[in-house]
Amino acid sequence: MKAQDNVYGVVQHVLQGGMVASPALFVVGIGAALHRHERIPLDAAWIREHYRVASIGHGLVSMDPTTLMMLATAILILTPTARVAVSIWAFAVDRDYKFVVVTSIVALVMIATVFLAHAGLS
Repeated sequence: MKAQDNVYGVVQHVLQGGMVASPALFVVGIGAALHRHERIPLDAAWIREHYRVASIGHGLVSMDPTTLMMLATAILILTPTARVAVSIWAFAVDRDYKFVVVTSIVALVMIATVFLAHAGLS
């Protein structure tokens, strides 16, 4: 097996990991929600009031359905982002610098989009 195959295998594992972890957390979250019979309003104000980064660990330990499903959503969103980051590394290891530049530009556009959205620009 060539080193190149190992490098691109890492990219494949990142994608597969995200695509397995996210639905698994959704299933566990839905199961926990059905078991608890709670009604949780998922409007933005409620989420801001109840969920901070520090509370994620507590929510996971207590099997809080909302925490599980919010984490599943974050993993689903971050999987392609992680793929871009790992692809930059994979192309660099493979010495394919043209694709390092192209993928880095994609990453910069993604980062700029996040900052612009945070600033309220679109």
